[in-house]
Amino acid sequence: MRRGLTTADVCEVTGYSRDELHAILRCLWPYCEEQLAPRVAREFLPKDLLTLSVTRVLEHDLGLRRAVVASLGKQLQQALSGPRKINPNARLVVTIEPQEVVYVAQNTTERQGVVVTLGPLFAKVDGYLSTDAYPSLRLETALSSGTTKRRHA
Repeated sequence: MRRGLTTADVCEVTGYSRDELHAILRCLWPYCEEQLAPRVAREFLPKDLLTLSVTRVLEHDLGLRRAVVASLGKQLQQALSGPRKINPNARLVVTIEPQEVVYVAQNTTERQGVVVTLGPLFAKVDGYLSTDAYPSLRLETALSSGTTKRRHA
């Protein structure tokens, strides 16, 4: 069984501090709607690394307020999900009024808005998820591919 990504993993990839991550999760859809059991650590999926990396760029690098970033949660999830070829030149164009997040694969766009370059974020997330950078995944892969013997008491 593969372990999920932890808060420490998300902080490592995104650059959020633990407090900043918890603050954005409290207001960003779909995380704000999750009912977590008390004293149980939240687990993340690989796609969450990209989504939260984008929110970090919007908040810290581009200066959008947390409330504005949080209001874009559904649009961010829609724009970043779905099967498509990974394009190192891809960008997200974010407009606030009207609220819209558009994935742009072409090199040029006529859309106006805040532009987030996705190539470096793809590389960072993929690099982290590689077996070299994510040692527990390498260990689990090795254990699951081999045969195991049980001890009999």
